[in-house]
Amino acid sequence: KIELTFYIYLLSIGLNRVEFAGSLRIASCISLCKHFVFGDVKRNIMLSSKSSSALLRNAFNLRWSGYRVLPAASQPQLAFPQVTRIPPPLSCINNCNYISGARSFSDTTSAKDRRYHWIEPEAEMLIARAYARHQALADSGKSFPPSLSIKDLEAVGKPFHYEPKTTGDKVAKKLTNAGEKLMSLFFRTKYDHHAVTLETIAAVPGIVGAAHRHLRSLRSMKRDHGWINPLQEEAENERMHLLIWMQHTKPSRIERAFVVFAQGLYVAAYSVLMFVSPKTAHRTVGYLEEAAHRAYTEYLEAIDSGTIANVPAGKIAKDYYRLPDDATLRDVVLHVRADECMHRDFNHHLGDLYANKEEDVYPTKMGI
Repeated sequence: KIELTFYIYLLSIGLNRVEFAGSLRIASCISLCKHFVFGDVKRNIMLSSKSSSALLRNAFNLRWSGYRVLPAASQPQLAFPQVTRIPPPLSCINNCNYISGARSFSDTTSAKDRRYHWIEPEAEMLIARAYARHQALADSGKSFPPSLSIKDLEAVGKPFHYEPKTTGDKVAKKLTNAGEKLMSLFFRTKYDHHAVTLETIAAVPGIVGAAHRHLRSLRSMKRDHGWINPLQEEAENERMHLLIWMQHTKPSRIERAFVVFAQGLYVAAYSVLMFVSPKTAHRTVGYLEEAAHRAYTEYLEAIDSGTIANVPAGKIAKDYYRLPDDATLRDVVLHVRADECMHRDFNHHLGDLYANKEEDVYPTKMGI
Protein backbone atom coordinates (compact mmCIF):
# COMPACT_ATOMS: atom_id res chain seq x y z
CA LYS A 1 0.00 0.00 0.00
CA ILE A 2 2.97 2.29 0.58
CA GLU A 3 3.99 1.48 -2.98
CA LEU A 4 0.46 2.40 -4.21
CA THR A 5 0.73 5.74 -2.46
CA PHE A 6 4.07 6.38 -4.14
CA TYR A 7 2.42 5.83 -7.54
CA ILE A 8 -0.28 8.32 -6.55
CA TYR A 9 2.51 10.75 -5.70
CA LEU A 10 4.06 10.29 -9.16
CA LEU A 11 0.64 10.69 -10.79
CA SER A 12 0.02 13.92 -8.90
CA ILE A 13 3.26 15.34 -10.30
CA GLY A 14 1.93 14.66 -13.78
CA LEU A 15 -1.43 16.26 -12.94
CA ASN A 16 0.41 19.36 -11.83
CA ARG A 17 1.79 19.76 -15.38
CA VAL A 18 -1.64 19.69 -17.05
CA GLU A 19 -3.76 22.78 -17.65
CA PHE A 20 -7.55 22.85 -18.05
CA ALA A 21 -10.09 25.44 -19.26
CA GLY A 22 -7.63 28.08 -20.41
CA SER A 23 -4.90 28.69 -17.83
CA LEU A 24 -6.83 27.04 -14.97
CA ARG A 25 -4.47 24.60 -13.25
CA ILE A 26 -4.98 21.91 -10.65
CA ALA A 27 -2.27 21.98 -8.05
CA SER A 28 -1.26 18.46 -7.10
CA CYS A 29 -1.46 16.71 -3.78
CA ILE A 30 2.33 16.41 -3.64
CA SER A 31 2.79 17.55 -0.06
CA LEU A 32 0.05 15.22 1.15
CA CYS A 33 1.59 12.21 -0.61
CA LYS A 34 5.06 13.18 0.67
CA HIS A 35 3.60 13.21 4.14
CA PHE A 36 2.22 9.71 3.70
CA VAL A 37 5.36 8.27 2.10
CA PHE A 38 8.23 10.18 3.73
CA GLY A 39 6.60 11.77 6.80
CA ASP A 40 6.82 10.79 10.40
CA VAL A 41 3.94 8.31 10.22
CA LYS A 42 4.77 5.22 12.17
CA ARG A 43 6.02 2.46 9.90
CA ASN A 44 3.62 -0.06 11.34
CA ILE A 45 0.60 2.02 10.18
CA MET A 46 -0.51 1.06 6.70
CA LEU A 47 -2.77 3.18 4.54
CA SER A 48 -6.20 1.67 4.31
CA SER A 49 -7.80 1.12 0.90
CA LYS A 50 -10.49 3.60 1.92
CA SER A 51 -7.92 6.34 2.45
CA SER A 52 -6.26 5.56 -0.89
CA SER A 53 -9.61 5.70 -2.69
CA ALA A 54 -10.46 9.00 -1.08
CA LEU A 55 -7.07 10.39 -2.10
CA LEU A 56 -7.66 9.33 -5.71
CA ARG A 57 -11.07 10.98 -5.69
CA ASN A 58 -9.50 14.12 -4.29
CA ALA A 59 -6.99 14.15 -7.15
CA PHE A 60 -9.39 13.46 -10.01
CA ASN A 61 -12.86 14.80 -9.08
CA LEU A 62 -11.70 18.39 -8.77
CA ARG A 63 -10.08 18.73 -12.14
CA TRP A 64 -13.07 20.22 -14.01
CA SER A 65 -14.70 22.05 -11.11
CA GLY A 66 -12.51 25.16 -11.02
CA TYR A 67 -11.09 24.31 -7.59
CA ARG A 68 -7.44 23.99 -6.63
CA VAL A 69 -6.14 21.63 -3.97
CA LEU A 70 -3.78 23.48 -1.64
CA PRO A 71 -1.58 21.75 0.92
CA ALA A 72 -2.34 22.49 4.55
CA ALA A 73 0.32 24.17 6.68
CA SER A 74 0.79 21.07 8.78
CA GLN A 75 -0.91 17.83 7.80
CA PRO A 76 -2.20 15.65 10.65
CA GLN A 77 -2.35 11.92 10.16
CA LEU A 78 -4.60 10.96 7.20
CA ALA A 79 -5.84 14.54 6.83
CA PHE A 80 -6.85 15.76 3.41
CA PRO A 81 -5.72 19.02 1.81
CA GLN A 82 -7.70 22.20 2.07
CA VAL A 83 -9.82 23.22 -0.90
CA THR A 84 -9.85 26.85 -1.95
CA ARG A 85 -11.84 28.52 -4.72
CA ILE A 86 -9.58 30.08 -7.35
CA PRO A 87 -11.13 33.00 -9.25
CA PRO A 88 -11.15 32.74 -13.04
CA PRO A 89 -8.52 34.61 -15.02
CA LEU A 90 -9.50 37.97 -16.45
CA SER A 91 -9.39 36.56 -19.98
CA CYS A 92 -11.99 33.95 -19.04
CA ILE A 93 -14.28 36.57 -17.52
CA ASN A 94 -14.01 38.76 -20.59
CA ASN A 95 -14.80 35.86 -22.91
CA CYS A 96 -17.71 34.68 -20.70
CA ASN A 97 -16.51 31.08 -21.03
CA TYR A 98 -15.26 30.24 -17.54
CA ILE A 99 -16.25 26.62 -16.79
CA SER A 100 -20.04 26.98 -17.18
CA GLY A 101 -19.78 29.54 -19.96
CA ALA A 102 -22.33 31.67 -18.16
CA ARG A 103 -22.43 35.39 -18.75
CA SER A 104 -22.16 37.76 -15.85
CA PHE A 105 -25.54 39.19 -14.89
CA SER A 106 -24.05 42.70 -14.84
CA ASP A 107 -22.53 42.30 -18.31
CA THR A 108 -25.92 42.52 -20.01
CA THR A 109 -27.74 45.71 -19.15
CA SER A 110 -30.13 46.19 -22.03
CA ALA A 111 -33.23 44.03 -22.39
CA LYS A 112 -32.28 43.10 -25.95
CA ASP A 113 -28.90 41.68 -24.91
CA ARG A 114 -30.13 39.69 -21.90
CA ARG A 115 -30.39 35.94 -22.44
CA TYR A 116 -33.70 35.82 -20.52
CA HIS A 117 -35.06 38.99 -22.11
CA TRP A 118 -38.76 38.06 -21.88
CA ILE A 119 -38.82 38.30 -18.06
CA GLU A 120 -37.83 41.12 -15.72
CA PRO A 121 -34.31 41.06 -14.15
CA GLU A 122 -35.79 41.06 -10.65
CA ALA A 123 -37.93 38.03 -11.50
CA GLU A 124 -34.90 36.24 -12.92
CA MET A 125 -32.99 36.66 -9.67
CA LEU A 126 -35.94 35.48 -7.56
CA ILE A 127 -36.51 32.41 -9.71
CA ALA A 128 -32.82 31.49 -9.54
CA ARG A 129 -32.80 31.86 -5.75
CA ALA A 130 -35.99 29.83 -5.34
CA TYR A 131 -34.76 27.01 -7.57
CA ALA A 132 -31.49 26.73 -5.65
CA ARG A 133 -33.41 25.75 -2.53
CA HIS A 134 -34.26 22.16 -3.46
CA GLN A 135 -32.10 19.08 -3.29
CA ALA A 136 -30.24 18.93 -6.59
CA LEU A 137 -29.63 15.75 -8.58
CA ALA A 138 -26.70 13.76 -7.15
CA ASP A 139 -26.09 16.50 -4.61
CA SER A 140 -23.32 15.88 -2.09
CA GLY A 141 -23.84 18.25 0.80
CA LYS A 142 -23.60 21.65 -0.84
CA SER A 143 -24.64 24.75 1.07
CA PHE A 144 -28.05 26.25 0.37
CA PRO A 145 -29.12 29.88 0.15
CA PRO A 146 -31.44 31.39 2.74
CA SER A 147 -35.10 30.56 2.33
CA LEU A 148 -37.13 33.02 0.30
CA SER A 149 -39.89 34.89 2.06
CA ILE A 150 -43.52 34.24 1.21
CA LYS A 151 -43.61 37.69 -0.38
CA ASP A 152 -40.72 36.78 -2.71
CA LEU A 153 -42.29 33.45 -3.66
CA GLU A 154 -45.60 35.15 -4.39
CA ALA A 155 -43.76 37.69 -6.56
CA VAL A 156 -42.63 34.78 -8.74
CA GLY A 157 -46.32 34.34 -9.51
CA LYS A 158 -46.26 37.13 -12.07
CA PRO A 159 -46.82 35.42 -15.44
CA PHE A 160 -44.34 35.90 -18.26
CA HIS A 161 -44.97 34.90 -21.84
CA TYR A 162 -42.50 34.28 -24.65
CA GLU A 163 -44.02 35.68 -27.81
CA PRO A 164 -43.86 33.22 -30.75
CA LYS A 165 -41.47 34.41 -33.44
CA THR A 166 -41.29 31.61 -35.99
CA THR A 167 -43.70 29.11 -37.49
CA GLY A 168 -42.28 26.43 -35.19
CA ASP A 169 -42.95 28.65 -32.16
CA LYS A 170 -46.55 29.17 -33.24
CA VAL A 171 -47.08 25.45 -33.77
CA ALA A 172 -45.63 24.75 -30.31
CA LYS A 173 -47.94 27.33 -28.74
CA LYS A 174 -51.04 25.90 -30.44
CA LEU A 175 -50.18 22.35 -29.40
CA THR A 176 -49.69 23.45 -25.81
CA ASN A 177 -52.93 25.43 -25.78
CA ALA A 178 -54.83 22.38 -27.03
CA GLY A 179 -53.29 20.18 -24.35
CA GLU A 180 -54.04 22.74 -21.65
CA LYS A 181 -57.72 22.91 -22.65
CA LEU A 182 -57.95 19.11 -22.64
CA MET A 183 -56.48 18.91 -19.14
CA SER A 184 -58.81 21.64 -17.87
CA LEU A 185 -61.87 19.82 -19.24
CA PHE A 186 -60.72 16.54 -17.74
CA PHE A 187 -59.85 17.74 -14.21
CA ARG A 188 -61.91 20.97 -13.88
CA THR A 189 -61.45 22.05 -10.23
CA LYS A 190 -59.55 18.96 -9.05
CA TYR A 191 -56.30 20.92 -8.90
CA ASP A 192 -54.46 18.36 -6.77
CA HIS A 193 -55.25 15.55 -9.22
CA HIS A 194 -54.34 17.88 -12.08
CA ALA A 195 -50.94 18.48 -10.45
CA VAL A 196 -50.21 14.75 -10.18
CA THR A 197 -51.03 14.09 -13.83
CA LEU A 198 -49.20 17.22 -14.98
CA GLU A 199 -45.96 16.13 -13.32
CA THR A 200 -46.06 12.69 -14.96
CA ILE A 201 -46.00 14.49 -18.30
CA ALA A 202 -43.64 17.32 -17.35
CA ALA A 203 -40.91 14.87 -16.27
CA VAL A 204 -40.61 13.44 -19.81
CA PRO A 205 -38.92 16.28 -21.81
CA GLY A 206 -35.92 16.64 -19.51
CA ILE A 207 -34.88 13.01 -19.68
CA VAL A 208 -35.60 12.74 -23.42
CA GLY A 209 -33.67 15.96 -24.07
CA ALA A 210 -30.73 14.75 -21.96
CA ALA A 211 -30.68 11.44 -23.85
CA HIS A 212 -30.79 13.34 -27.16
CA ARG A 213 -27.81 15.50 -26.19
CA HIS A 214 -25.97 12.47 -24.80
CA LEU A 215 -26.36 10.51 -28.03
CA ARG A 216 -25.50 13.60 -30.08
CA SER A 217 -22.27 13.96 -28.13
CA LEU A 218 -21.42 10.32 -28.79
CA ARG A 219 -22.18 10.54 -32.51
CA SER A 220 -20.22 13.74 -33.04
CA MET A 221 -17.45 12.61 -30.65
CA LYS A 222 -17.26 15.99 -28.97
CA ARG A 223 -18.27 17.67 -25.73
CA ASP A 224 -21.85 18.54 -24.89
CA HIS A 225 -21.05 21.97 -23.35
CA GLY A 226 -23.14 21.62 -20.23
CA TRP A 227 -26.62 20.78 -21.56
CA ILE A 228 -27.06 17.23 -20.28
CA ASN A 229 -26.91 17.78 -16.52
CA PRO A 230 -29.45 20.65 -16.33
CA LEU A 231 -31.91 18.61 -18.40
CA GLN A 232 -31.43 15.57 -16.15
CA GLU A 233 -31.92 17.82 -13.14
CA GLU A 234 -35.14 19.14 -14.68
CA ALA A 235 -36.50 15.61 -15.08
CA GLU A 236 -35.51 14.72 -11.52
CA ASN A 237 -37.13 17.88 -10.17
CA GLU A 238 -40.41 17.14 -11.96
CA ARG A 239 -40.39 13.56 -10.68
CA MET A 240 -39.94 14.83 -7.14
CA HIS A 241 -42.95 17.08 -7.66
CA LEU A 242 -44.95 13.95 -8.48
CA LEU A 243 -43.79 12.20 -5.30
CA ILE A 244 -44.65 15.30 -3.28
CA TRP A 245 -48.21 15.44 -4.61
CA MET A 246 -48.70 11.71 -4.12
CA GLN A 247 -48.55 12.39 -0.37
CA HIS A 248 -51.55 14.72 -0.71
CA THR A 249 -53.80 12.87 -3.15
CA LYS A 250 -54.23 9.52 -4.84
CA PRO A 251 -55.17 9.34 -8.54
CA SER A 252 -58.14 7.27 -9.60
CA ARG A 253 -57.91 4.27 -11.93
CA ILE A 254 -59.19 6.38 -14.82
CA GLU A 255 -56.50 8.98 -14.14
CA ARG A 256 -53.82 6.29 -13.96
CA ALA A 257 -54.97 4.89 -17.30
CA PHE A 258 -54.90 8.40 -18.75
CA VAL A 259 -51.32 8.84 -17.49
CA VAL A 260 -50.15 5.57 -19.09
CA PHE A 261 -51.69 6.51 -22.44
CA ALA A 262 -50.52 10.15 -22.34
CA GLN A 263 -46.97 9.25 -21.28
CA GLY A 264 -46.51 6.71 -24.06
CA LEU A 265 -47.86 9.12 -26.65
CA TYR A 266 -45.83 12.05 -25.34
CA VAL A 267 -42.54 10.13 -25.11
CA ALA A 268 -42.86 8.97 -28.72
CA ALA A 269 -43.99 12.35 -30.06
CA TYR A 270 -41.44 14.39 -28.13
CA SER A 271 -38.59 12.06 -29.12
CA VAL A 272 -39.45 12.51 -32.78
CA LEU A 273 -39.83 16.27 -32.34
CA MET A 274 -36.47 16.50 -30.55
CA PHE A 275 -34.80 14.67 -33.43
CA VAL A 276 -36.52 16.71 -36.16
CA SER A 277 -36.48 20.17 -34.53
CA PRO A 278 -34.85 20.55 -31.09
CA LYS A 279 -35.68 24.27 -31.14
CA THR A 280 -39.40 23.59 -31.47
CA ALA A 281 -39.19 20.83 -28.86
CA HIS A 282 -37.68 23.15 -26.22
CA ARG A 283 -40.12 25.90 -27.17
CA THR A 284 -42.98 23.46 -26.62
CA VAL A 285 -41.67 22.69 -23.14
CA GLY A 286 -41.37 26.40 -22.42
CA TYR A 287 -45.05 26.89 -23.28
CA LEU A 288 -45.96 23.75 -21.33
CA GLU A 289 -44.30 25.25 -18.26
CA GLU A 290 -46.19 28.49 -18.81
CA ALA A 291 -49.36 26.39 -18.62
CA ALA A 292 -48.04 24.67 -15.47
CA HIS A 293 -47.44 28.10 -13.91
CA ARG A 294 -51.07 29.02 -14.58
CA ALA A 295 -52.28 25.69 -13.16
CA TYR A 296 -50.36 26.16 -9.91
CA THR A 297 -51.60 29.73 -9.62
CA GLU A 298 -55.16 28.36 -9.81
CA TYR A 299 -54.18 25.76 -7.18
CA LEU A 300 -53.06 28.57 -4.87
CA GLU A 301 -56.29 30.47 -5.46
CA ALA A 302 -58.28 27.35 -4.50
CA ILE A 303 -56.28 27.04 -1.26
CA ASP A 304 -56.74 30.74 -0.44
CA SER A 305 -60.49 30.52 -1.08
CA GLY A 306 -60.86 27.46 1.14
CA THR A 307 -61.88 25.11 -1.68
CA ILE A 308 -58.82 23.00 -0.87
CA ALA A 309 -57.71 22.71 2.75
CA ASN A 310 -54.31 24.15 3.59
CA VAL A 311 -53.06 20.98 5.28
CA PRO A 312 -49.54 20.48 6.68
CA ALA A 313 -46.84 19.80 4.10
CA GLY A 314 -45.73 16.22 3.53
CA LYS A 315 -42.40 14.84 4.67
CA ILE A 316 -40.96 14.57 1.15
CA ALA A 317 -41.66 18.25 0.47
CA LYS A 318 -40.12 19.31 3.79
CA ASP A 319 -36.96 17.32 3.13
CA TYR A 320 -36.69 18.34 -0.52
CA TYR A 321 -37.18 22.07 -0.03
CA ARG A 322 -35.80 22.20 3.53
CA LEU A 323 -39.04 23.63 4.86
CA PRO A 324 -39.76 24.27 8.55
CA ASP A 325 -41.85 21.81 10.55
CA ASP A 326 -44.92 24.05 10.41
CA ALA A 327 -44.88 24.35 6.60
CA THR A 328 -48.23 23.97 4.83
CA LEU A 329 -49.53 22.87 1.46
CA ARG A 330 -49.59 26.48 0.30
CA ASP A 331 -45.86 26.81 0.97
CA VAL A 332 -45.19 23.71 -1.12
CA VAL A 333 -47.27 24.99 -4.05
CA LEU A 334 -45.32 28.26 -3.99
CA HIS A 335 -42.00 26.41 -4.20
CA VAL A 336 -43.18 24.06 -6.93
CA ARG A 337 -44.49 26.98 -8.98
CA ALA A 338 -41.10 28.69 -8.67
CA ASP A 339 -39.48 25.52 -10.05
CA GLU A 340 -41.83 25.60 -13.03
CA CYS A 341 -40.73 29.18 -13.70
CA MET A 342 -37.13 27.97 -13.94
CA HIS A 343 -38.05 25.18 -16.37
CA ARG A 344 -40.16 27.60 -18.42
CA ASP A 345 -37.40 30.14 -18.91
CA PHE A 346 -34.53 27.66 -19.24
CA ASN A 347 -36.28 25.79 -22.07
CA HIS A 348 -37.11 29.04 -23.85
CA HIS A 349 -33.42 29.91 -23.50
CA LEU A 350 -32.38 26.58 -25.03
CA GLY A 351 -34.81 27.20 -27.88
CA ASP A 352 -33.15 30.57 -28.46
CA LEU A 353 -29.72 28.93 -28.56
CA TYR A 354 -30.87 26.53 -31.27
CA ALA A 355 -32.50 29.40 -33.17
CA ASN A 356 -29.20 31.32 -33.06
CA LYS A 357 -27.15 28.27 -34.13
CA GLU A 358 -25.53 28.19 -30.70
CA GLU A 359 -26.22 24.57 -29.82
CA ASP A 360 -22.53 24.17 -28.91
CA VAL A 361 -22.56 27.09 -26.45
CA TYR A 362 -22.86 26.69 -22.70
CA PRO A 363 -26.39 27.56 -21.51
CA THR A 364 -26.58 30.67 -19.36
CA LYS A 365 -27.74 30.00 -15.82
CA MET A 366 -30.40 32.31 -14.47
CA GLY A 367 -29.39 34.92 -11.95
CA ILE A 368 -25.67 34.78 -12.86
